Amino acid sequence: MLSLLIQFSLRHRVIILLAACILLALGIQIGRTLPVEVLPDLTKPTVTILTEAPGLAPEEVEARVTFPLENALMGVSGVTRLRTTSDVSLSLVYIEFDWGTDLIQARQFVQERLQSAVQNLPEGIFPYMTPIASLMGEIMLVGIYDPENDTNPRDLRTLADWTVRRRLQSIPGIAEVLAMGGGIKQIHIQPNPDRMRAMNVRFDELLHAAHEAAGNTTGGFLTSSSKEIMVRHLAMTTDLDAIASTIIKQIHDRPITLGDVAEVKWDVEPMRGDAAVNGIPGVILSITKAPGFDTLALTEIIEDTLADLHESMPDGILLEPLFRQSDFIDHAVGNLKEAIRDGAIMVSIVLFLFLLNVRTTVITLMAIPLSFATTLLVFDIWGLSVNSMTLGGLAVAIGMVVDDAIVDVENVFRRLKINAASSKPKPRISIIASASAEVRNSILYATLFIILVFLPLLGLSGVEGRLFAPIALATMVSMTASFFISLTVIPVLCSFLLYPKENQKQQDGMFVRSLKWALRKTWLKLALDKPFVVLSIAGALVAGAMTIYPMMGKDFLPAFEEETVLVALTTAPGTSLKQTAEIADIADRLLLTIPEIRKVGRRHGRAERGDHVVPVSTVEFDIDFTTSRRGRAEVLDNIRQTMRSIPGTFSALSGPLADRIGHMLSGVSAKVAIKIFGSDLDEIRRIGESIQKIAKEIPGFEDARVEQQAPIPQLRIEVNRDRAMAYGVTPGALNSQLSALIGGQQVEQLFEGPRTVDLMVRLPDSWRESPDRLRSMYIDTESNLRVPLHLVADVKAAKGPNVIQRENTQRRFVVSINPTERGLDSKIETLQKRVAGEVKIPEGYFVSFEGEFKAQQAATRRIIFLSIIVFIIMAGLLYSYFGSPVFVIQVIMDIPLALIGGLLLTFVMTQNVSIATLVGFIAVAGIAARNSVMLISHYLHLMRHEDEPFGRSMIERGTLERLVPVLMTALSAGIALIPLVLAAGEPGKEILHPIAIVIVGGLITSTLLGLGVTPAIFYAFGGKHARKVVEKKVPASA
Repeated sequence: MLSLLIQFSLRHRVIILLAACILLALGIQIGRTLPVEVLPDLTKPTVTILTEAPGLAPEEVEARVTFPLENALMGVSGVTRLRTTSDVSLSLVYIEFDWGTDLIQARQFVQERLQSAVQNLPEGIFPYMTPIASLMGEIMLVGIYDPENDTNPRDLRTLADWTVRRRLQSIPGIAEVLAMGGGIKQIHIQPNPDRMRAMNVRFDELLHAAHEAAGNTTGGFLTSSSKEIMVRHLAMTTDLDAIASTIIKQIHDRPITLGDVAEVKWDVEPMRGDAAVNGIPGVILSITKAPGFDTLALTEIIEDTLADLHESMPDGILLEPLFRQSDFIDHAVGNLKEAIRDGAIMVSIVLFLFLLNVRTTVITLMAIPLSFATTLLVFDIWGLSVNSMTLGGLAVAIGMVVDDAIVDVENVFRRLKINAASSKPKPRISIIASASAEVRNSILYATLFIILVFLPLLGLSGVEGRLFAPIALATMVSMTASFFISLTVIPVLCSFLLYPKENQKQQDGMFVRSLKWALRKTWLKLALDKPFVVLSIAGALVAGAMTIYPMMGKDFLPAFEEETVLVALTTAPGTSLKQTAEIADIADRLLLTIPEIRKVGRRHGRAERGDHVVPVSTVEFDIDFTTSRRGRAEVLDNIRQTMRSIPGTFSALSGPLADRIGHMLSGVSAKVAIKIFGSDLDEIRRIGESIQKIAKEIPGFEDARVEQQAPIPQLRIEVNRDRAMAYGVTPGALNSQLSALIGGQQVEQLFEGPRTVDLMVRLPDSWRESPDRLRSMYIDTESNLRVPLHLVADVKAAKGPNVIQRENTQRRFVVSINPTERGLDSKIETLQKRVAGEVKIPEGYFVSFEGEFKAQQAATRRIIFLSIIVFIIMAGLLYSYFGSPVFVIQVIMDIPLALIGGLLLTFVMTQNVSIATLVGFIAVAGIAARNSVMLISHYLHLMRHEDEPFGRSMIERGTLERLVPVLMTALSAGIALIPLVLAAGEPGKEILHPIAIVIVGGLITSTLLGLGVTPAIFYAFGGKHARKVVEKKVPASA
């Protein structure tokens, strides 16, 4: 079959070349149009339900909103985890589904369940499903501020909501634009209870008048004339004096207006969060894209739109991007493109050194663009994007895609030179066809091994599956493409370009002759003279390398070198928004004194109608840097020391990307999440604080922090039912009146041009903020009397939770850790042992350790299991190829030679094993097996086709003849990865760096040791079996 393919290609050379040109053109075109992302889509299918419950405390939100939603949603098919947050006036429900679930269908399932849950919620409260967005969806943060601080923050918010946000939201691909800070502008009617009592105005009369203060209605049409005339009744206004002049009632022909008993003023909606830019109060817009859109293209459109908007901004107002995901993408993709370019140059140099022929080098190199063009075509068909992982797969494969071409070109060129030196040369086309057919089986099986070893990566689930599957796909597709190119395009190019001189003695170049002489006189001589000594040396090296493994740290993923840093500063639970802002101002000033910090965006608390819920006592700083001579680690340490200097606070550093991955794995924005489950909030907090204390004593876990879930001060107004009955006050009416006065009640929606403005009734600060004044405030009764509040209710200080977190219907408390040192596995093991021995867990409570380490353990087990299956399949293929179990065992036994260099180089350069390291071991195992297959199959070929008897001279000849392709394939694969090996700390190469280290280290030892170990084993144990398989004419001897 393969021979027919080779012959077909050589008979139709023009068609093959034309097809190659078309493929190349298509690849270039598709490469320009494929969407570009920072990483593959890592979003676990999740539906988020946001429910605003104005005025409700976390306990009421949990009981009246969260419980009914949980009960309705727990039965949805495919749900893996249900997380809820009951905050002040807000319920958030996160419904996580299995990987691979159709998110649109999942949202439909959730929507159906919500319909039944709505009837169990308090009146006027409706759940809202947030838009679909990806994990890496937040592509930009934009700050809106006045550097001179002359503009009122609420006016900045109006500008953000009604001008900037709407314009950005209209861009195709933008899922959501959330504004935070400044405060949403409202008109407040702030009643004075003393004046209301003096003028005998009831609260319900005030509400009615406020409702009637403004509005428009229609009066139908006038149709008696020849033209139809619409009638409109206009009373809509945002003029404060006009609203204040609205009459409430008349007493003795004297009108009493709203202005007589209340102050009408501009104010803002009660705020649970705020923002600042470079320490100046402002608004921060978080821009989230929908899945499937190109981040770079979308960012360019957004920046063009912002430039247009900037022209129309009032004087002094700036629109300043604070974070661009595209910056990381540009650096990451740019770095990887450089790595691919540098790798290609190095491969070219290696090929030329061995072949000493420009034409053979060019022919071999053609495998790279053609293979990559095919891969890009497949990416386009499968809907994959260009990202760090897909480009990483190409970077890993760049040295391997030329391997098949190297073997083919080297054999063709060698046979053509022998034919040219012959007295009766055969036709060149037949020589090329037979030379290509001669190596077709070894190329096929060697390529199959590379493809097979990457298969376990496609079996990974979760984040690691989404990360590493593109690397596997890129490598497997490019290797498959290179195999077919080596049997079609390469022979055709050889037929056009390779013309060795006739009747001239052909010999290797000086470089190759030197290598062959060195091998023959040293390592190969020792292997054939004393094979068991060579095997003992190899065994000792493997055993020595294995002792290194336990000494290295274990991690899930390498650290990402992101362009920005996210600093979370936490104050004591219960700290007010105002106090938190004052502390954040100090932090802003301190951070901006660090020379490398260019911009600081600050968000504390949560945005209105936003699903990123953060307590008001927590501040998040998004920090952008300038270039600096100081290293990143030094700058980050400077930031840590600066933040630690702020008394009464705790700070933790992470990158936006690492933060989101941690949140997806455990539901917490940290690499390690220790979850305590139980019914009593105080008890689970006690257990959590005990665990935090232990964690802080473990090196690397000093930044352990507990969740901001704690009792905070409350002012409780509890109805005294006996006294309320005596005065004719019902509890419900009293609660409604107090809720409106203290929390505020919307009475009308006004229009200011195209903008809507809520008209609210709410007590002024001087009354709301004073418990004593509230106690003495007169309230209405059913008997039209007014009585002081303290006569019908107890007003007292108490404590209650600031937020209640739940997971799978159980209350939850979390200790989160972002380790400052590598080697997570051993530290977690130490922590688990100490917690088990030192922390008392009451009956009905339990602790769960989750996060990256758990994902790493699960991924490692899965990789090992799938790798065993793949090696069994490989063994079956090898047996079908060689026809003898002895040679199967020999090839598999050569694989540990790659572990020696992989482990040693990893220990020297990173001292850490992650999932990426395991991927490197998988890749190098296939390459090591490939070299053994090439050598053994050539020994059998010499015995069958060239009548070489089994013996020392045959093995020596076969090894030396295969030295060039073996070294060329190994060096090509290894040297192409040198740019990645030297790329520690560069964005985009974080995951590929450990992979490259393992492959390069493994290639060095598997190639150098294999050139002695493979001949030694074959010489010591293979004689009888070699003769048998040659007689059987197995594929390996073809």
